[in-house]
Amino acid sequence: MSKNSSSFFSKVKDVLPMIFMGFLILAVQLGALWLSSNEYITEQPVFENPESVGNAVYYIVILLVFSAIVVYAVKKSKTGFIRGVVYLSITVTFFYVISSIIAEITTLTGMLSLAAAALSLILAVILYKYPEWYVIDIAGIVISVGACAIIGVSLSILPIFVLLLALLIYDFISVYKTKHMLTLAGGMMDMKLPILFVVPKHLGYSYIKDDFSDKDIQPKEDEAENENKTESKTENKTEDKNENKEEPVDEKKERGALFMGLGDAVIPTLLVVSANHFIPHDGIISIPALLTMAGTFVGFAALMYVVSKGNPQAGLPFLNTGAMAGFLIGVFVSGISVMSFLPF
Repeated sequence: MSKNSSSFFSKVKDVLPMIFMGFLILAVQLGALWLSSNEYITEQPVFENPESVGNAVYYIVILLVFSAIVVYAVKKSKTGFIRGVVYLSITVTFFYVISSIIAEITTLTGMLSLAAAALSLILAVILYKYPEWYVIDIAGIVISVGACAIIGVSLSILPIFVLLLALLIYDFISVYKTKHMLTLAGGMMDMKLPILFVVPKHLGYSYIKDDFSDKDIQPKEDEAENENKTESKTENKTEDKNENKEEPVDEKKERGALFMGLGDAVIPTLLVVSANHFIPHDGIISIPALLTMAGTFVGFAALMYVVSKGNPQAGLPFLNTGAMAGFLIGVFVSGISVMSFLPF
C-alpha cells in the first residue's frame, strides 16, 4: 500500500468517530422533535409561564449550585452521593420517555404508569451494572431526548436564548479559565457515569476497562508547565542518568474514544424544540427550527476541527453559537420579526 493511501485511510479513521458523534446529536434532535409533539409532554410543562426569562435564570442558578456541589464531591471522593443524584435523575427521565411512548400507543393507566416506573428502574440498574460505551450511548440518546422535549416545550424562545447565551459563557469560563469543568468531567468519567456520549476510535475498545485516573485532561498549556516542573526536579537529582529512563509520569496516553458531554447535545437542541413548538408553521418542522439544526452542525464541525488538534474543548461556545445563528437566519428567511419574541 502506498504512503498516500495509508495516509488517506488514517485520516478517514480519525474522522469516522466524529461523524458518528454527529449522528448521535442528530438522533437526539430528531427524537426530541418527535417526543415534544406528544400530548403527554405538552400538557404538563415544567413552568406555567414559558415566556418568563426568570425560568432561564432559575435553571442557570440550579446548574451553578449543582456544579459546585458535584465538583466538591469529586474532590472529596463522595462517589456515593454523585452516583445517587445522577441515577435518580436518569430514572426519572426514563420514566417520562417511556410514559410518553405508552401514551402515544394507548391510554396511560395507573397500571401502565407502574409498569413504566418498573421498566425505568430496570434500565437504570442495567446502566449501572454494565456501563459499556454502546449501553451508555443508547441511554444517552433516551436521556437527552427526554430532557430536550420536557424543557423545550416549557421555555419559549427568549428564555431559551438567554439560557443558551449564559451557558455558552459559563462553559467557556469553566473549561478555559477556572477549569473546574475538566475536574468534574474527569471525576464523572472515572466513575463511569452515563453523562456523556462515547465513540470508540478502534475495535475492541471498552469504556468499562478504560482507566481515566492516569490520564491528564488538562490543556497543553498545563502539560508544558508540568513538563517544566518535572525537568527542573530532574536536574536537581544526583542519581545516575541510566536509572531515570522510565517513561515520564506525565506523558499522556492517547485516548481510545471520542467523548462529548450530554449537555453539548441537549442545550442547542432546546432551541430546536422551542422554535418548533412555539413558532406556528405548516408541516413537520418550522424553518427556524430546521436552520437551528443546521447551525448546530456547522458549530459541531468547527468544534471537531479544533478537537482534532488534541486539546479538550468547551463545546457550547461552538454549538450554541451555531444554533443561535441558524435560528436568527431562519427567522429572517421566514419573515418573522425578532421583536415578536420580546416581552414588550
